Amino acid sequence: MTAFGPVTLRTERLVLRPPEEHDAPDCFAAVDQVVRRWMPWAHGYTLERARQWCTKEAFRDPRRETSFVIVPDRTGRAGGVIGINRADWETGVAETGYWIGPADRRHGYVTEAVREVARYAFDLGLHRLELLAATGNLASQRVAERAGFTREGVLRKARPTPAGRADMVLFSLLKGEL
Repeated sequence: MTAFGPVTLRTERLVLRPPEEHDAPDCFAAVDQVVRRWMPWAHGYTLERARQWCTKEAFRDPRRETSFVIVPDRTGRAGGVIGINRADWETGVAETGYWIGPADRRHGYVTEAVREVARYAFDLGLHRLELLAATGNLASQRVAERAGFTREGVLRKARPTPAGRADMVLFSLLKGEL
């Protein structure tokens, strides 16, 4: 069985690295009303919760998941998070997810990060990376499309959101499609 290691990835404009305790204030500050709209964990998010995530929870199961803070070169601070989760090494399938704060939106950072994380996943031996976006989350759907993912369909009431269960658009990217 393969596992994710504590690696740092680099793109033209970003550093994607494991979270560290000093990232907690930036991660906390990046959780705004847009993030809270789609992410159930974001309601009641506190600085202490951000610290716990940055120091422990982000590293809880390296066989199935890994997380990176998204650090744009222009700021040098954690502006958001991207991860690989639900990795099944036997089938070669995993899921990616992300969020980014308002100061770093509309720069193409998430699309760039998704592509790099996909390369990393495929280099480790995964064959399919899935991405789910709520049907109302058009920005996340655009990220998936710009990153080269194929829209496969809608999963009805597949995930909880703060507003209740939401239909999710399923996207996928296969090894060799980058």
